[in-house]
Amino acid sequence: MTKQTKLGGSFTLPGTSIKLARMGYGAMQLAGPEVWGPPRDVDAAIAVLQEAIASGVNHIDTSDYYGPHVTNQIIKKALHPYPDDLVIVTKLGARRGEDKSWLHALSRQELIDGAHDNLRNLGVDALDVVNLRVGGMMAPSEGSIEEPLTVLAELKRQGLVRHVGLSNVTPRQLQEGQRITEIVCVQNFYNLAHRDDDAFVDALAKQRIAYVPFFPLGGFTPLQSSELDRLAASVEAQVSPRNKFVFR
Repeated sequence: MTKQTKLGGSFTLPGTSIKLARMGYGAMQLAGPEVWGPPRDVDAAIAVLQEAIASGVNHIDTSDYYGPHVTNQIIKKALHPYPDDLVIVTKLGARRGEDKSWLHALSRQELIDGAHDNLRNLGVDALDVVNLRVGGMMAPSEGSIEEPLTVLAELKRQGLVRHVGLSNVTPRQLQEGQRITEIVCVQNFYNLAHRDDDAFVDALAKQRIAYVPFFPLGGFTPLQSSELDRLAASVEAQVSPRNKFVFR
């Protein structure tokens, strides 16, 4: 029997009763290589999800453009009907090209279609939290997010989306977004070697808005950091190329 852990404590999303373990599970790598197509071993992917939930995870980050569609279908196969306390956070605002590229999908119809793709492939009537994904691949870019976020706010009023977050945004874009709808979380690129958002994290904490880092261990490439090497040395460990501490 898997032992549950506290996973860093818990956090309640603002204006909600949703209480999340601080450590969630990012589902991007459940798909095949380059986040495209099915994984080599679907049963292993299902087992990973089930083990995460058994360990105390109650927050899964996903998107229907992972695969595309594959990751959400695996989540449904592994966990549906979902535990009462499980919160699935998905994203809208991007799509995959036939050449496996990552493209913006921020038009009104693309956002509506994307919401329905998520609903269908996850097997739910409403999406717990939807993050609007804007900006570049790894960093935000300034500019108004009013038009696409207004579409998400409409989906929220229709009951298809329960709560709204933002991904890959600047503090100014957060402020703009808060004039349109309540924002419960921000998901930006952040890890030990990439800490440009330190001040943003502090500002969000004052508002009790969750900050959820993506690529906390480096993402598609191993995390390279002298700080990581220093921390490893302090516990008499080495950092392997796959971002794991190997203890001596």
